[in-house]
Amino acid sequence: MSDILKEGKFVWNEKYNIVKEIDDQHKQLFAIINKLIDEINSTPKQESVNKIITEILDYKNNHFATEEKYFHQFNYAGTEEHEAAHRYFSEQIIKINDKYLGDSVSLAFELIDFLENWLIMHLMTIDQKYKQCFLDHGLR
Repeated sequence: MSDILKEGKFVWNEKYNIVKEIDDQHKQLFAIINKLIDEINSTPKQESVNKIITEILDYKNNHFATEEKYFHQFNYAGTEEHEAAHRYFSEQIIKINDKYLGDSVSLAFELIDFLENWLIMHLMTIDQKYKQCFLDHGLR
């Protein structure tokens, strides 16, 4: 098990840091995921899970737009690869949601598994690739 998940909650670690604006957004995703975990632990209700899914989708739209704005502004060499990863994330969230319509418990568990794997791969590898580019362009 990764160190991203401790005692059943997603925990931020300084090694995930990139630049403050992006870090703050990533921390927001951790908080949303932890809300989903709390929902699972208190007998999930379809309405509550759907609300959290909407939060994840809203987060995703905002966060990806932020990253992609900087990719284009800074002519980041890995833009195409990173945007492909964003499309994959979006597609997977929709697939998981469609797969479990009406079954909030199964949806919540699969979503957490997907998000844990995504965050480990994305934060520790893909996002780290653009860190230096962002720093070189003055983001802190």
